[in-house]
Amino acid sequence: MEPLPIHVSGGAAGIDARYDDLGRLARLYDTAGDGLLGWARHDQGEAADADLLASVALAPWSFAEAEQAILAATSGPRGLASRAVGLEATALCLTACVDLYRTADAARSEAIDALHYGLGLAAGIHLPTLAVATGAGLGLWHLRGGDTAGWVEQHPGVVETAVGSGGGFLDGLQAAPLTAPAMAVLGLRGLHVDTAAAAADLGDLLFTERRGALDPDHPADDFDHPPPTGVRDLLDALGETAGPDVPDGVFSVQELRRDDGSVWIVQLPGTDDFVSDDVVRGSGSNLQLTAGEPTAYGEAVTQAMAAVGVGPDDPVMLVGHSQGGMQAAALAADPGFGYDVTHVVTAGSPVGTVALPDGVTVLSLENTGDVVPLLDGEPNPATAHHVTVRADAHLGSLGAGPGQNHALSTYAAIATAAESGDDPSLQQVMAGMRETGYLSSDAVTRTTSFRAVVGEVVRPGELRN
Repeated sequence: MEPLPIHVSGGAAGIDARYDDLGRLARLYDTAGDGLLGWARHDQGEAADADLLASVALAPWSFAEAEQAILAATSGPRGLASRAVGLEATALCLTACVDLYRTADAARSEAIDALHYGLGLAAGIHLPTLAVATGAGLGLWHLRGGDTAGWVEQHPGVVETAVGSGGGFLDGLQAAPLTAPAMAVLGLRGLHVDTAAAAADLGDLLFTERRGALDPDHPADDFDHPPPTGVRDLLDALGETAGPDVPDGVFSVQELRRDDGSVWIVQLPGTDDFVSDDVVRGSGSNLQLTAGEPTAYGEAVTQAMAAVGVGPDDPVMLVGHSQGGMQAAALAADPGFGYDVTHVVTAGSPVGTVALPDGVTVLSLENTGDVVPLLDGEPNPATAHHVTVRADAHLGSLGAGPGQNHALSTYAAIATAAESGDDPSLQQVMAGMRETGYLSSDAVTRTTSFRAVVGEVVRPGELRN
């Protein structure tokens, strides 16, 4: 594959970081203004100094000149007080601008969410008409040689809009006379204001919720990941863990030893089976993660990290592809996880709705030809701590097989482009990974393999009762 051009958003050079910089500059101006006002008040007091006042009888002209100089320096047009007022005004202006920009961004996001909900609501209410029109349109499209996969590749925003409309669509089905009784029987009641709410109800309806467990018979020495030196090495190790001959549910935990302790890299592959309800990485866990709920996969990862000896203060990097990236972000955002996650790397994962703490640096690799990163209905936040690298690798297939849009090999190529780029946001992320100790060619490493399996049933899906 030819070197891929990339687009980087977020991070140190992102707009949110610049908002933060403007906010810090405003606080600096405010502090400087307060300091100048303090000096002005102090120096004005010199005009009433007893020795200076006593000199008026001996040298009235010199006294007048001194008084005039003091007043000019403190409260004159170019004095300390005037300059302080200017700094305070600048601080207020910068603060107001940042608040205005952020308010505008939030309003735009809320307007888009409202539009998506409205579109979904209308589609759900008018489903019969929409289904007939869509079926006829697709039939005509295919008769004329239309390529649906290719069209979706070129119009990824349609997928994001459709997913973002999911909550409204369910509510529209509840409101429509023809579908409302079926929705009531299925138990899909209430308001679904966003994709997460829709995913939660669908997950409860269709899939069984289980506890996570580790396979005691799985060999721990399946892999021996070399010490990574870049993002591409991280993706290559993930590709080994998710290889075609590797059983479902397998993931790995790599220890990199340093003089002052160990750092850890957890490699989390993605979905194993979209249909089965008995795998730990299935469609049910995808819906749970979209809904912001805990999963059996995440519980098994937590157990594995305890078993291998990860300390609560040891730095941890979570690396995941597809559902694995969703799980990585969910664990990093969970205040009860119990481990010090400093970095998350996702490849082809919908993580735009996960509220990650500022202490976690996230690097998300996305392919505009891949629909999977769009399945949360929201773009990634362009915060100072979340860097998103997008590339246009449109390979003609929406699948995850070799050479396809969602393939790990495709994301490995994007990783190569990312680590060789000169974008300041990327450079800062890479520097942080090296400083923490994740990227080191001479590190002593130990890789332990685990297999997550489903444990006891917590809550059966309603259709299985």
